[in-house]
Amino acid sequence: MAPRSKLVESILDNWPAKIIALGLAVVVVLFNNLARVSERTFSVPLTLRVDESLVPGEEFQNRVRVRIRGEESQIFDVSEDDLVAVADFSRHTAEGVFRAPIEIVRRGSALETGALEISVEPLHVTVSLAEKLVRSVEVVPSIAGFPPAGYELRDYRVLPTAVTIEGPGSAVADVVQILTEEIVLAGRTRDFTESVRLRRPHPLIDLPGGLIVEFRALIAESVVQRSFDPVAITLLDLDPSLVVAGPLPNGALRVQGRQLDLDAIAPDRIGLVVDASRVSTPGTYTLAVRPQIPQGLVVLSIEPAQIEITVVGEESQ
Repeated sequence: MAPRSKLVESILDNWPAKIIALGLAVVVVLFNNLARVSERTFSVPLTLRVDESLVPGEEFQNRVRVRIRGEESQIFDVSEDDLVAVADFSRHTAEGVFRAPIEIVRRGSALETGALEISVEPLHVTVSLAEKLVRSVEVVPSIAGFPPAGYELRDYRVLPTAVTIEGPGSAVADVVQILTEEIVLAGRTRDFTESVRLRRPHPLIDLPGGLIVEFRALIAESVVQRSFDPVAITLLDLDPSLVVAGPLPNGALRVQGRQLDLDAIAPDRIGLVVDASRVSTPGTYTLAVRPQIPQGLVVLSIEPAQIEITVVGEESQ
């Protein structure tokens, strides 16, 4: 037998110990690799691909559980938005109940990350498909509360005034209007414009134009009418040598103005007066009654519009 080479002899020399050392090295490498592997779990929305004439006819499991495994430095760069769950029903063109597998589509950081192990639960989804109904409905603002005292909502507008909704006929057929989220008027003392969300009337109804509309409000100071009754009538500029025979009647006054102004007016600032400066001799006179009120108020009515007085000489009293 030919002598063995020195290389072979060195390899075979004490071979059991060398095999054990090699096995330990492999175990250490595998352990290090496993130590660097981490796992994350996401709950992501499920997107359905369906024929344009169909929509889901019943509620379905619209979120799925996605698990990713990989090196810790890689998987924590991946966010929920980087994983899209999709079930494809586009080959079905008629109503019915169908089953399809759920696939995970990578994008963003998940697309850039190297080796990732991705799994999804459940693996399949069953969906009832129905014919799609499309219609236009009125947008109605949901207004809550009132502006502070002295102010009012004078006018408002929603843009757009109508939106398109689509979904299964069972959900869409009875919808004639769509409400916004609450628009609170408390504390509003000036005009404002704000974007508000629409309230989806049914989970299966979609708004292809989006859920946001614009609300414009005109806030103005309140203009109110107020009556004052009784109001004393005062005679002005009567000749000192003459006096009125008998007491003067009371009157009534109705005015219009800003609520804030009227609320601040003291009753003694509202009056009715009669100009007697042209009465120079005893007798009976019919004189006009005029208001005596603060600026900014509009007189709507005076009762009486005129009074009849009898004056006599002072020596006759």
